[in-house]
Amino acid sequence: MATNKHAQVRYKVLDDCFSNFGRLYSFNDLIDECNSKLRDLYGDDYTGVGIRSIRSDIAYLRERAGEFGVDIESINGGDGYYYRYSEKGFSIFHQDFTAADMAEFREAVLMLQRFKGMPNQEWMSEVVLKLEDKLNLKENNSSVIGYEENPSYTGLDWMEDLFEAIVNKQVLNVSYRTFTEKAFTCTIHPHYLKEYNNRWFLFGLNEYSNKISSLALDRIDGIEQVHIQYKPSEVDYNTFFNDVVGVTVNPADKIDIYLKFSESRFPYVETKALHPSQRIIDYGEHIIGISVIPNRELDALILSFGKDVQVLSPESYKEHFNGIVKEMYDNLLVCK
Repeated sequence: MATNKHAQVRYKVLDDCFSNFGRLYSFNDLIDECNSKLRDLYGDDYTGVGIRSIRSDIAYLRERAGEFGVDIESINGGDGYYYRYSEKGFSIFHQDFTAADMAEFREAVLMLQRFKGMPNQEWMSEVVLKLEDKLNLKENNSSVIGYEENPSYTGLDWMEDLFEAIVNKQVLNVSYRTFTEKAFTCTIHPHYLKEYNNRWFLFGLNEYSNKISSLALDRIDGIEQVHIQYKPSEVDYNTFFNDVVGVTVNPADKIDIYLKFSESRFPYVETKALHPSQRIIDYGEHIIGISVIPNRELDALILSFGKDVQVLSPESYKEHFNGIVKEMYDNLLVCK
């Protein structure tokens, strides 16, 4: 199937010809109609459509019409063959969705249903309800896909306002409170929203430090617009997180970390990589390597393997990780 803009114009012209039962169009007529429309759109520089292209277009439209039980007939008019749809009034551009289209839409709606009821997402609920009615999914109350969710998460309350601020390039004053209850206000040029571990984070340029700041949405107490010039992002967020686990990007160099896993946990790590940079160093010894910038999320991920993991190198990170484990052990002793 052709996908360029000329092909799309030809499809529409041919479809109109096949739908017109007041006139019969020969193959040469179809070429002339397509060329006439394309020259109107693109001027005299347009060189014209070839016979092979029209034959290919007819084959494609015949296949599309066949999905609705309609054929493109070749009618012998005595002085040549003429082409039109087998059903009067038919047009592929004026039809309901095919069975394949419907199956894809049904799958999409089943995924969208998880967003119904989210704070400030009333528009999503309305869209889903309309699609459910059209696609006969209103009685489908049983879930067929399970997603990891956090129903008590409060950060979603700010999602719509922050999304609108990013799209509309609106600077914000954000009232923020850390987990230690330290409260402050910062002026942010919002650029990006990212989810990690069932929490959402706002990334943007801090007006005062002129550096990228990240704010957890569930720690925001309030936001208000600030009428100053918006500073667009100079960061490519498609690659910004490539060298880290999670969302904390420290101003440090990437290092190679080597980890040894127990025999029972190694298959899990092999099939679900800790980081896209992961590579197998030694299958027999169950050793993997990753190239990352260390952060708290990496510490937490490695700690989640408990006794089944050992940090081999580099020495600096090994000492850092052993220090965390020792502090955990000391805290356990205090609790006894």
